Amino acid sequence: MSDGMKAVVLGGTGAVGREVVGQLLCSPRWSSVAAVGRRAVEVPSEYKHKEGFDASKLQNVVVDMDKLETEGRAAFEGADSVFCCLGTTRPTAGSAEAFRKVDLHYVEAAARAAAACKVPHFGLVSAQGANAGVWSSDWKLFHGLLYMKTKGQMPCHGLLYMKTKGQAEEAVKAQRFPYASILRPGLLERGELARGMEKAVARLMSSVKVSQVAHCMIADAERWHAEQKATASGGAGGEPEVKLFDMKQIQGYA
Repeated sequence: MSDGMKAVVLGGTGAVGREVVGQLLCSPRWSSVAAVGRRAVEVPSEYKHKEGFDASKLQNVVVDMDKLETEGRAAFEGADSVFCCLGTTRPTAGSAEAFRKVDLHYVEAAARAAAACKVPHFGLVSAQGANAGVWSSDWKLFHGLLYMKTKGQMPCHGLLYMKTKGQAEEAVKAQRFPYASILRPGLLERGELARGMEKAVARLMSSVKVSQVAHCMIADAERWHAEQKATASGGAGGEPEVKLFDMKQIQGYA
């Protein structure tokens, strides 16, 4: 039986986001999934054959992301969790400012919209090494997502990337959600979306499947909601809780 929870997913066309959508559609705990973005989500085919899959739960809400707080507001109303998987790269975006628009400004707008609608939980996919206080430059030389093997630790992101992800985390915290979960994965295994170089690097370095990142994000949200239901608090009262998940915690989340 469904618990009747409603989820909102942003970035549902990306590597992690599409996994989040697929897993939510297979979970009996979620009765409604609103995928908000600039284009409709295509659910990965492997989920369509899994037990419990229910395509009727999905509502694609196509909006102008520059007007997210107005055009997308209705989708946030009554939501129990927002799963924010927005992200791009500077080369894909084309400029430092275009990159920040997606990875920071759209995340800020999503957090404001969720807070305005009193959503109790906001989950964010960030990145290993996120740090709002790190120095960065808009020069293209410093922006690529560079992975360097240093003392066995992976990855080392471009400075603009680390700073922007850190600023996005702070933007979410600033909304003081009853519960905010922030995931900081390192190198992602993107499955069928991976390019040749990505596949080669993933075999040599510590990485995590995008499906596992999605699982951690959703399972932890379900855990928190179950705890709130058991105590009949619904997340009301008390200080806001923020939980960070590092690479190892994401990899090992059961």
